[in-house]
Amino acid sequence: MNNRSNRRDFVKRVLGSAVTASLMRPAEAAPLTPSEQEQSPGPKVFLKSFDYSGVRLRDGMLKRQYQAARDFYYNLSDDSLLKGFRERAGLPAPGEHLGGWYSGVPGGGWGWVKPWWGAGDIWNAFGQWVSAMFRMAKATDDTAMKEKAIHLMREWAKTIEPDGYFAFSRHPITPHHAYGSILCALIDMYEYGGQKEPIPIAERITAWAVKNLDRTKMPRTAAEISEITREGFFEFYRLNPEDGLYRAYLLTGDPQYKSFGDVWRYDVYWNLFDGTAEPRPYHVHAYGHVGALAGAAAVYVLTADPRYLRILINAYDYLERTQLYATGGYGPDERLLPPDGSLGKSLETSYEHFETPCGTNAGFGLARNLMQYTGEARYGDWIERLVYNAIGAALLVQPYGWNYYYSDYRMGGGRKVFHREWRWACCSGTYPQAVNEYHNLIYFYDAKGLYVNLFVPSEVNWDLNGNQIQVVQETRYPEEESTTLTVRPQQTANFSLRFRVPGWSQGASVEVNGKRLEVACQPGTWATVERVWSSGDRVTLRIPMRLAFRPIDKQHPKRVALSYGPVVLVREENSLLDVPQDDPSGLITPEGSPLEFRVAKQRKGKLLPYYRVGYGTPYNMYFDLEA
Repeated sequence: MNNRSNRRDFVKRVLGSAVTASLMRPAEAAPLTPSEQEQSPGPKVFLKSFDYSGVRLRDGMLKRQYQAARDFYYNLSDDSLLKGFRERAGLPAPGEHLGGWYSGVPGGGWGWVKPWWGAGDIWNAFGQWVSAMFRMAKATDDTAMKEKAIHLMREWAKTIEPDGYFAFSRHPITPHHAYGSILCALIDMYEYGGQKEPIPIAERITAWAVKNLDRTKMPRTAAEISEITREGFFEFYRLNPEDGLYRAYLLTGDPQYKSFGDVWRYDVYWNLFDGTAEPRPYHVHAYGHVGALAGAAAVYVLTADPRYLRILINAYDYLERTQLYATGGYGPDERLLPPDGSLGKSLETSYEHFETPCGTNAGFGLARNLMQYTGEARYGDWIERLVYNAIGAALLVQPYGWNYYYSDYRMGGGRKVFHREWRWACCSGTYPQAVNEYHNLIYFYDAKGLYVNLFVPSEVNWDLNGNQIQVVQETRYPEEESTTLTVRPQQTANFSLRFRVPGWSQGASVEVNGKRLEVACQPGTWATVERVWSSGDRVTLRIPMRLAFRPIDKQHPKRVALSYGPVVLVREENSLLDVPQDDPSGLITPEGSPLEFRVAKQRKGKLLPYYRVGYGTPYNMYFDLEA
């Protein structure tokens, strides 16, 4: 018990809600004082998230998307979700098979599979869905969702076989993923659902996994990484990121989780970003390998070795420099590409440019970890791009499992469509996780203040040394260039209120109670207002936006997307944009609704935010400018 207690104290004092998602109860966790941070035995945590507690979305684009996702997943039939588990265990199994990747029958249930997949439930999303349900319930005090998630886990637990076998069917194509995602759901059931029963269940399925999960195909050298992912065996590295084995170890103190997590350490990949040579992660599975960086973050938590933080920073810089589209998306045909113009060429050769819900979720995780462990505002820019142009622009999963999988940025025109061959695919599992993560990305805090990362209609309730402080954010951003926060402390309080100044911005300014302050608003940093706050104080941040071109890569400087602030604009017609490359604002002017524009002297081709484009509507995102 002492070992477990000491480890819990380590998690509470050092990690807060960082990589381990705040494994202690929020009521137990107290902000670190500066001296406590310096004395902590683990890595220094500059910022903490609110860990699905105390932050609420208010009416706006993100809340509407969240509510639609919540209602869709809540209304999925429990019996259908459990049917394959019950059939495999020989139990009564009412309900209908969901089909697709969730079928558990030879051929995947729809008659078409890639050869290496063979047959069966390809990437069963049960663990991801239930994990998302527990986090949704925690974020919004949703009792009905919590009860549904607990019921699903208890009924699933009845299907575990005597030897600990737990998967949906006897045909799991990705058993490593099945184990990792269900382990995460069990941890969430304990942490966010307030239940004690998941711990012995986790021990049972882990004993089976230790004995049975294949270790033979893990890459041993950098040269083997792309070859193994080419063969499709790329799910093993899901076992030690933030929500998996190391988190279970920090939660329980049980050394079996750390030992088993050490088996799956992906140092051969992480070492590509250690700074000793230019990284060459060419052709590796994109979403999977951005997600795998969470494993390096988890090792940083366990060891406090600064080398792993350096790996995360270098990996982020590499991705930003060589792999990102204007939207923040990455990975055409699900691969990272050499920085030789391949990204620009991908706009001609593929329509599968970004595995959107999955890739967003991985990007959120990397950027959030870096914000928390460095304290730097610049990582919030990627989060913002993904919010408005990736997951925020995605279509909601539909009945029968039609899900939005790839974003399409093709030259000559793209469309938003559902992946009709891949029903209930992996993106149906990460969609609710990514949408719920909005609650975890808007605000951060430290011992001295509150940090505003996203400009979203919302409120946060924050305990500052026993003083309950509510901050309400009102805004129509990005349709307007400002956001206003009203501060309501229970008692007057001295603290810092910090705003992320986007890296693309120029001329941002801050007002308090209608009076402009002389506050440094350098792009890519935090603008800080420190004062004694009284109830009703109002702070307004103004962030002027402008039109700008974003070239796809240095080999294609005239192949560009058009952005306005953080928002990528698309055009309804024409793939040629006849305007000066250096200053598009001269010939592109606002017209109609907010964030809608038209090119002067061209009657057709309205420009509008990508997130407003609906199902099946043709659009052009990238253009070749005239020489």
